[in-house]
Amino acid sequence: MSDTVRLGTIVEVSVGRGVVRFSGSTSFMAGKWIGIELFEANGKNDGTVQGVSYFTCKPNYGIFVRSSQIKGTYGSESDRIPAAAARPAIGHQRRSSLLASSIRSPSTSSPSPRSESPAKPSTATPSPGPIASPTKRTLLAMPARKSIQSTSPPARNTESPNRLNGAAPRVSSPLTPAPPPPPQRPQTPPSPQPPPVAVQLKPPSRPPSSLGPSRTAPDDQELQELRAKIRVLEAKRSDDARHVRELETRLADAETFVSLRPKLQSKLNSQQTELIETRRELADAEQLAQLAEGRVLDAQEQLEMAMLDKEMAEERAEAAEAELEDMSERLAVVEVELGVLKGEGDDEGEDGNESGNKSMSAGKDSLAYIQLEKHNDRLKEALLRLRDMSQETEADQRRRIAEMEKDLVGIDELQSNYETTQIRLANAEIQVEDLKMQLDDALGAEEMLVQLTERNLMLGEKIEEMRITIEDLEALRELNDELEENHVETEKALMEDLEAKDVQIREHVRKAESLEEACVDLEGTIGQFRELVLQLQTELDNLRAQTQMAQTESQTAASQSAAMMSLNLKLQSSASKNQARTIELEIKRMEAREMRELLNIVQPYLPQIYVETDSDATSCYLFFQRLAYKADLITTIVAQNNGLPESLNGSISDALVGVCDMRGRISALSVLCKRFAAFMRRCDVESFLNIGRLYQEIAPMEKRIDMHVELLRRDEFREMECVTDVVKITSQFDHLAETYFSRFDYDLGERELGYLASFDLDLDIFAASIGMTKTSITTLVQDEETVLDLGGLDIQTDLFEPLQKLLDQYKGAKALSKKLTKRLEDLTQDSGALKAHLVPQMKALSNFVPELVNFGISFAQQIMPHLSDVRSSKTPFQLTTILSFVKQIAGTTVAKDIKPGVTAWDAIGESIAQLVQEGSRLLPLTLEAENVIKVTGVSPWVTRIDEVKASVAVNLEAERRVTQLNDELQGLVRTLKQKEQHLQEATVKNDLMERKMETVKRQADSIAEKDVIITDGKRRQRELEEALEQVQGDLDVSEQERLKLKTLVGNEQRQAPGTVAPEPENVPVEGSLETSHLLDQIDALRGTVRYLRTENSYLKGQDLLREIEALPPLPEPISRLPTPPLVPSGPSGPSDSEDSDSEDRPRTPPTLRSLATETKILYRDVIKFSSAPRVVDLSALNAKRAQSNGGRAWMPKKSTPAHQVWERKMEAERLSRRVRGLLEASANIIG
Repeated sequence: MSDTVRLGTIVEVSVGRGVVRFSGSTSFMAGKWIGIELFEANGKNDGTVQGVSYFTCKPNYGIFVRSSQIKGTYGSESDRIPAAAARPAIGHQRRSSLLASSIRSPSTSSPSPRSESPAKPSTATPSPGPIASPTKRTLLAMPARKSIQSTSPPARNTESPNRLNGAAPRVSSPLTPAPPPPPQRPQTPPSPQPPPVAVQLKPPSRPPSSLGPSRTAPDDQELQELRAKIRVLEAKRSDDARHVRELETRLADAETFVSLRPKLQSKLNSQQTELIETRRELADAEQLAQLAEGRVLDAQEQLEMAMLDKEMAEERAEAAEAELEDMSERLAVVEVELGVLKGEGDDEGEDGNESGNKSMSAGKDSLAYIQLEKHNDRLKEALLRLRDMSQETEADQRRRIAEMEKDLVGIDELQSNYETTQIRLANAEIQVEDLKMQLDDALGAEEMLVQLTERNLMLGEKIEEMRITIEDLEALRELNDELEENHVETEKALMEDLEAKDVQIREHVRKAESLEEACVDLEGTIGQFRELVLQLQTELDNLRAQTQMAQTESQTAASQSAAMMSLNLKLQSSASKNQARTIELEIKRMEAREMRELLNIVQPYLPQIYVETDSDATSCYLFFQRLAYKADLITTIVAQNNGLPESLNGSISDALVGVCDMRGRISALSVLCKRFAAFMRRCDVESFLNIGRLYQEIAPMEKRIDMHVELLRRDEFREMECVTDVVKITSQFDHLAETYFSRFDYDLGERELGYLASFDLDLDIFAASIGMTKTSITTLVQDEETVLDLGGLDIQTDLFEPLQKLLDQYKGAKALSKKLTKRLEDLTQDSGALKAHLVPQMKALSNFVPELVNFGISFAQQIMPHLSDVRSSKTPFQLTTILSFVKQIAGTTVAKDIKPGVTAWDAIGESIAQLVQEGSRLLPLTLEAENVIKVTGVSPWVTRIDEVKASVAVNLEAERRVTQLNDELQGLVRTLKQKEQHLQEATVKNDLMERKMETVKRQADSIAEKDVIITDGKRRQRELEEALEQVQGDLDVSEQERLKLKTLVGNEQRQAPGTVAPEPENVPVEGSLETSHLLDQIDALRGTVRYLRTENSYLKGQDLLREIEALPPLPEPISRLPTPPLVPSGPSGPSDSEDSDSEDRPRTPPTLRSLATETKILYRDVIKFSSAPRVVDLSALNAKRAQSNGGRAWMPKKSTPAHQVWERKMEAERLSRRVRGLLEASANIIG
């Protein structure tokens, strides 16, 4: 982020967003600081730090950050209010610019194309929205299916260079010298051809009779072409209408999401306000609860002290009472003693008064008496004090007890308030959690809204383009309707003429029956005519046979067309699935771009030591993994395209041998890259960094592999260039392998997998070379022009059976190699490997198979010149020469130590059997758990973490954030790889689907050719019928001549009654038989036409039902309220009167719920309208005409065909008005 940030700019930091209020140096720390006033109370100050005020804001709303901590800017503070106000309407503003004519401004949209004549130009106001570009219009006008390229792909060169890997040298596999590649012709752009339409074509109407007005052949052909084009356009129109309905449904969903956004925003704001108020109330309640708890504690302490004082006072009172009792007893004793003394004084005499008084005075004056009096005084004072103290204590205790009772009453209230506050606190916490979840949902909905807005923009453009196409199609449809009406009128006129001619034929038949007796005498005259009739009968039988054959072929074509229809439906479903996958892949690409942007954002936060030292090493590790995956992908796709290994069981070409050799080389490169990746995953840090320094040198190699992957995706893969690039890359990597793999066993599992993969692919090359040799010899021997020189040997026993035996042994070895390869792949995926003592056995297997490969390729190279000479008829095919080649090559490759008496075939078979035996011994060892080890080791980047941490001082929070981002980055990289793999697989599947579509198109072309043949047969049938009608005319002429002759004979008989004329021979006439047969044939053809019309309407209805069932399900309504039951309505929808009434009645403002209900009703009516048959009922008209003997008959207007067509047009217009009204209502709700 730049250091220059203007004041008032809205920025985003780690704690939230805020406005820049200060920018400059501060006194609390050196450097430039930026003061931000946050939108939420997540700050640390109020703009004042250490007594210095830099700006003013609310407490805990201010924060100071460095410029590098600013994540992004969002405009100025002055632009915040209008931007926030315009934000909810982003999707609408963008959509209004694209769909103004179709959604927002229905008044400016063009009227229904049904109401305009195709001959008249449209007078509708053009849409103010943007018009699609000519390129898009051209793409929409083209058919959905791709046409076959007229130019063939360049020929594949089967020459394979020598392999560099393997222990034994291998002979290269160019079987024949490849000619120089021909110059590539420029590919012409494919011409748009209409795809095969999955609808049943209408059967041709009854051929018109020559008695009525005939139509020329070019007009018929042009009419048939127009009908075919119209049907194609109808099918495209139905598809476009279905797409439009889907797009409108999706648009309605998107608009519903847009309409919900401001509600969610307002609800979120209100809930935030309530949350803040609840937090304040919660804080107040907590303070009150704390005060109440303090008061309760103080009251309890005071109560305890009062109880202690009360107990002490009670003890003192008891002690005072005891002392009082003692004193009262003493006082009683003293009073008794005093009474006794007084009595004694009285008993003494009066004489002794003086002496008594003296003694009394003496007693009073005694010390004991004085003390006793003083003691009594003190006791009295003590009693008085005790009484006062007890009274004061009791008063104090009563006062304190009253206060405590008051405090107890307040404690109960505080306790109840405390419990209520706790309940409200729990509810507030639950609401806080709910608000957090709703906030997350609102943020997710906002992202979804942006995606839906972009998607709606694209869909809006497609809708505009489709509507333009629909208008053109509807104009063509109107032209078709007019042509259909003209055709119907012409057919009616022809039918009337045909009926009149039928009446005349019946009259002639009756005349012929009445004149049969008179025609007996003219048998000699019409003898030649009889022969002609017999000849015509023979031709008519031939015509019937041809008609029957044509019917059989038409039935076959109908079944094939049904199969094509089902295949077309499957292709449509697969196309829709591919579209969904494409959308999903586009979304995943967007996520990958976001992750890449996140990675670019995170990289600056990484320490500089990582960028300088570890970045290239990490990229190099990922480079080897990517290269291995792409090499495996090329191997897999090439094998699928060529049908390997299943295609090795049939006839094999030299190109397949080159493909097998190429797979072996690419597999070696993949294994080498996997070994590098495994080594870098477990090596030490020094080796890891050393390999990383080579990344800049080896990184450009990936571009060549990417180029071949792209060519493979476009089906333009060139094997020779791929092999050349792979050999170059492998040679460079072999040098690196010798440098780094010699000291470590970290790549043990991948190395073992490489040996077994080489063993498996070399077996394929051996089988391909042997199979190609067998195929070439078999083709040459089966040729009748080939001269065979077997030399007294049996070619089947001495050549073909040994070759087939070698191929059978290959199958057993292939099954064994697959098991071993699968076992090693499972071990390497689990970071496991076999123990090192099994490596020599696997290496021996891998080194022995190249000898078999050298034998197969050398044998093929040796016999190819001889076979070429035999094909050019230069020399005969010599079996002894072939067998000598086998013996010579086997002695130099496989069977070097061949024993005397053993044939070369037996030696080769024994070598393969030994190979299978070694593999069978190795397989159980690989399955034993004791032979499996776990390849362990600490990854170098794990070791480097502590060093990087020690070299860079980063706080704990930054380290935790970096670790989290690294984990997310690794997960995103894995996800990106998976998405790339899925994308490549989907691309290959799409290519396969396009090939299947081309095959289906070729089948459709063959069906079209058969239709042409059927048309020729029908034309021949019409010609024969015209010839038959001509014969019928000749028959009429002959009958007129017969009448003339009969008149002449009658005149001669009247002139010479005496003479008797010789009677001619009686000859029966067969005209009546042929006429009745023709009438029967005409009735049969009429019944056929009626049946085909009925079948056509039924098939159309079935096709529409299947299309309806294939439609995606409607999305669930967003409202949580239950949907009300649908109001039943007829298939034709509301009438005109109901429409006018509904327009006159005041409409309530629509809601989402009512809009969803109306959408469902409209969808059901449209489905019923589109599935209803479009056949006009002519039975009532024909019945009226039959009753009026062919004249013009009156019938009600509602029963006429024109009224039926008018009703259907009105129904279509009503549905279109309802659709426009629904769009207006949805636009009003959104606006």
